[in-house]
Amino acid sequence: MKRLKIGLIGTGGIAQVHMRALAKTEQIEVVAVCDIVEEKAQRTAKEFGVPHVFTDYHDILEMDEIEAVNICTWNQAHKDPAVDALHAGKHVLVEKPMAATLVDAAAMTKAVHETGLVLMVGVQPRFGSARMTAKSIVDAGTLGDIYYAEAVACRRCGIPGGSFLAKETGGIGTTADIGVYALDEALHLMGHPKPVAVSGIANNMLGTKYASQAMGCWKWDPEALEVEDFGAASVRFENGAFLVFKTSWVMNMDSLGHTLVLGTKAGIKMNPLTLFTQDYNRLIDITPAPAGKDGDLFLAKNMAFAEAIWEGTPSPVPAEEMLITNVIIQGLIDSAAAGREVEVSVPEV
Repeated sequence: MKRLKIGLIGTGGIAQVHMRALAKTEQIEVVAVCDIVEEKAQRTAKEFGVPHVFTDYHDILEMDEIEAVNICTWNQAHKDPAVDALHAGKHVLVEKPMAATLVDAAAMTKAVHETGLVLMVGVQPRFGSARMTAKSIVDAGTLGDIYYAEAVACRRCGIPGGSFLAKETGGIGTTADIGVYALDEALHLMGHPKPVAVSGIANNMLGTKYASQAMGCWKWDPEALEVEDFGAASVRFENGAFLVFKTSWVMNMDSLGHTLVLGTKAGIKMNPLTLFTQDYNRLIDITPAPAGKDGDLFLAKNMAFAEAIWEGTPSPVPAEEMLITNVIIQGLIDSAAAGREVEVSVPEV
């Protein structure tokens, strides 16, 4: 049986989700954990039976038995361990977003090109049955030429706490937290065209004023919120396509819609997955059969990462694709600050 030995960098909430998923397989073994808060690392190691505990990720990179690392730090701490790990000969699975800034994302992509190793960004919805089914439909040419899309991820009242709130740790807010899922979904279906211009807004008009006490609403400290809780942008692409991106942690609305893609032959909408087309003078709505049953998507993405390493195949979620999400997110933030549309480009690394 093949077995991948990895080190876990960062032992916060998302790391615990990874650890619970990895406990279901013997093919991936966590042999070391690291956190700047030693008590957290020790607690994780004890719970999951991990033999080595560190407070400096460089100690993990020096372990010869470790082939790869799983980076679960806050957003602003993704770049350094990822770049250092790649140059130390370790493959990298890094949680989404790839980075909080375009500069950091470009540096990580450059390190991939320099080392030839696998860097995978952990966007687990790619391994869900709905996404795989939608992607197979698009790849079959069913939609024709894609000219418009919407990427939507929203909560009515759900601002997370902790490191998500501060610029020093989170860097950016909803656009990088849940927004990046929607962006990846739309771009994945569109075939990752290159963006050339972004016009956006970003604010936290609601989250900094009050922490809602409504039933079922998440609680947060409004004085600690330094990042945006709402963002929206229009994106123009080199091939003439157009994207509308909307994301919110908190809003006075039930929904901002769903991710959708329009083509010259058909359109597709996510959640629920529906194909819209026409034939024989009829409008036709189709609910496609799923590609399979959804299991633990965190386990699925970890296994996809391991298999790419074992088989020597490309990253299942490559840096080059996720770099485009950073271009758009950076464009949204820059446009919002400038109050106008800004030109953007994918860095050449």
